[in-house]
Amino acid sequence: MIMRPRHRGTIIISIGLACLGFMMLFSGCTKRVHTEPMGEEGPTPIVTIREFPDVPIPKELKLDAKESFVYMTPEFATGMLVYNGNVDYDSLVRFFDESLTKNGWIIQASLKYTRTLFFYQKENRVCILTMQVTPLNVRVEIWVAPLETTAYEPLLTEPPIEPMEPDMK
Repeated sequence: MIMRPRHRGTIIISIGLACLGFMMLFSGCTKRVHTEPMGEEGPTPIVTIREFPDVPIPKELKLDAKESFVYMTPEFATGMLVYNGNVDYDSLVRFFDESLTKNGWIIQASLKYTRTLFFYQKENRVCILTMQVTPLNVRVEIWVAPLETTAYEPLLTEPPIEPMEPDMK
């Protein structure tokens, strides 16, 4: 003989209410609401990293110093900057597209789907920018690097160092 639990209906209703509660709780996490009024120009850019003054950053984004790095030499600066913020994704894409172009960067390629990627070039440098919506905010990675030929030019023009012969006395 098969025994059935007495409160089977109560268990099903509890599970259903729990699922409904989770759906209501997490459904608002993916929608981005911009709380500050925006003009037609979009977010106001500010320069936060002195090594890359021609890459404007909207003030709504916050630098993640733990995931960012900048490497400097007398010839060039390179690095990856990671920013996070609760901003409107589409207006952020437009902001970077317009502001980098205004600062002399030339778009070489772009991909737009679940993650947006822009590839820019300016003189002897490249800027790769990725944007992705995470469950809590929008994550932006900005890579700035010299073109390979200019970064290694001093290394290629110097004569090679001759290995020293060990003294056999």
